[in-house]
Amino acid sequence: MNPEHKFHLSVTIVTVIFMFYAIDFVVPHLTFSPEVNQYIKPVVIIFSTVGVYKILATLVLGLAKHWNWVNRWLLGAHYLGGTWIGSFKSASGEVIRTVEHFEQSLSTLKIRGQAFNELGESYALWNSVSENIDAVSGLLTYTYNCDKDSEKNSFQGIGVFHFQRADSSCAPKSIRGYSADLIDGKRTQNEERKYSERLIDFNQVLLATKV
Repeated sequence: MNPEHKFHLSVTIVTVIFMFYAIDFVVPHLTFSPEVNQYIKPVVIIFSTVGVYKILATLVLGLAKHWNWVNRWLLGAHYLGGTWIGSFKSASGEVIRTVEHFEQSLSTLKIRGQAFNELGESYALWNSVSENIDAVSGLLTYTYNCDKDSEKNSFQGIGVFHFQRADSSCAPKSIRGYSADLIDGKRTQNEERKYSERLIDFNQVLLATKV
């Protein structure tokens, strides 16, 4: 079940339970004239159900924005949100460290990242253009735009990463794969691990992981 279906199903179930008790205990106390009673009560029930659904949906989405555990529960095996760190070797053999933000909502994912050389200086910046999470196969694929500090022009690329997880129902704590810049097509291997479920400043993460 994808996250959106899980969200709507959960809100629907709670709405049905709420309305069951409302109809059982509240509606009988609504008094209208006999002529309109048979028409008014169904209308009240319909509009009340829609209103309760919208209120619950808004509440859950609001909680998901502020509480990571709500997002984690809703997204399940799709959950990637947070700050990720990794490293790869450049063509010259230098170890380049990467820090990425996975900005995730119920239906969207945006990846923004920065790479640093061994001196802690900026090496490259990138952001995703299109993203796809295949939770069944445990695979993240995305295309990106990248600006490398040593290059004058921007370029595009693709990232392909496999989940490292206990089973298919679990969200990954690390991912392993590669990115390939379209200017040369060479694959750069990288293994990343989740550093935090929060989005932490790139430079702050770099300094903290150097200790």
